[in-house]
Amino acid sequence: MSVRVWAIFAASALLLAGFASSGRQAHRQTQLRVTMTLQRCLAAPLEVEPGTMVFRMTNRTRWPRIFTIAGRRTKYIQPGHSGALRVELDRTGIYRYFCRSRGPNPRLRTGVVAVRPPPVPPPPPSPTN
Repeated sequence: MSVRVWAIFAASALLLAGFASSGRQAHRQTQLRVTMTLQRCLAAPLEVEPGTMVFRMTNRTRWPRIFTIAGRRTKYIQPGHSGALRVELDRTGIYRYFCRSRGPNPRLRTGVVAVRPPPVPPPPPSPTN
């Protein structure tokens, strides 16, 4: 085969790989657990890949709490109850989240979630002659 045919074949393979990977990223959904206590508001895991995040909060305090990240927020979550928030985090970076209580002494707890780039796929094997 000529060099031109190999170049067209390689370009087609890369183009198809790009379409396949972009489709997978669009449907990627990550579950994060958020535990709200008097001392802290902790999300786990702390590092995720870009995509749709579903934060599942559990309020273990005696006062209603609200959860906020990337400009989105929940309604107040009552003590002993749970809630969920779906957020698109498509760009890599550090996202700060907030848990705020309502009551006689409102408190603000904060933390971060890091969105890291997806792993780079390994290069295709080189053709042998």
